[in-house]
Amino acid sequence: MDTVGPMDYLDVDQIHMDPVDPLPYTEGGVLLKDFGEKAVAALLELAGEDSSCPLIMIEVRPLGGALAKGRALADAVSGRDAAFLLFLVGINVPPAAEASHASMREILAAMAPHSTGYTLVNFHGEPGDEADRARAWSPAVYERMRAAKTSYDPDNLLRFGHAITGAPPAS
Repeated sequence: MDTVGPMDYLDVDQIHMDPVDPLPYTEGGVLLKDFGEKAVAALLELAGEDSSCPLIMIEVRPLGGALAKGRALADAVSGRDAAFLLFLVGINVPPAAEASHASMREILAAMAPHSTGYTLVNFHGEPGDEADRARAWSPAVYERMRAAKTSYDPDNLLRFGHAITGAPPAS
């Protein structure tokens, strides 16, 4: 398939050819500081050819390059210190849902020694509680974002999905 070429910005959502209709899936991800022999072996043991892994997609994306370069101005881009992104997708309908969730937990636990401890918000997985959502940014960046949320969205209109909460009121 050859899809490389100029494209109108209105068509960028077609880059990954994701389905346009809602699907019952679950996802999760983690940023990795390394993906050496031990990490590869651990992943292949749980999701390789001889495994019973029920996930429909496992991606390991190399990072670094321009993403790793810091900016002169403060921003909220996470993952600059990561070498790789691990992204997992499974079916989220019974009976596959339970197996998908269990497999994702098992793989993420096996990758924990290789993880930076953070995620990218677009590959984070299902929205969890405040502490879980905070894993997409460093603590300093997260606090800056909470302050901005308090300032620009005091009525919490943007509150769904991976939305952060505002900073607590000053006492």
